[in-house]
Amino acid sequence: MTVMVIGQSSATAPASTVAPRLAADRCRALLGGAVAGHLALSQGALPLVLPVTCAVDGEYLLVRAGLGLLGRAPFQPGIVAFQTAAGNFDRSGRWEVMVQGRAEVLEGPTGPIVPPGIPLVPDEFTTVLRVSMELVTGWQYGGWPAGPAS
Repeated sequence: MTVMVIGQSSATAPASTVAPRLAADRCRALLGGAVAGHLALSQGALPLVLPVTCAVDGEYLLVRAGLGLLGRAPFQPGIVAFQTAAGNFDRSGRWEVMVQGRAEVLEGPTGPIVPPGIPLVPDEFTTVLRVSMELVTGWQYGGWPAGPAS
């Protein structure tokens, strides 16, 4: 399966616009090594994108967000989207993974698996959300190390 630039058919799209879609298992493996990303949620009916740290806990993604942009922990975060990416040092390859699912605020200790702290932000000024990984998608560009793709 390939991802195309919007508005172009496969017959007219240049080769540089296609990227292999990654299998769900490969996406989850890449998520397991991720430590940061961006969380998109709705705050007061407006979109809000926050830089977050992350950790995988079984079927859930745990994310830690600073309260500075939120002002307070979201009461009912609802459906959210998370995105993370990485690339080779020589810029010859890159991957991106996106997770969509329902989020809930965790109260108190989260157990043995917690997202890393946010640099320069004390933990008491952060909140941790647990996101169910209902839809996991990813793409690979260039020469990123081999893994199963679908």
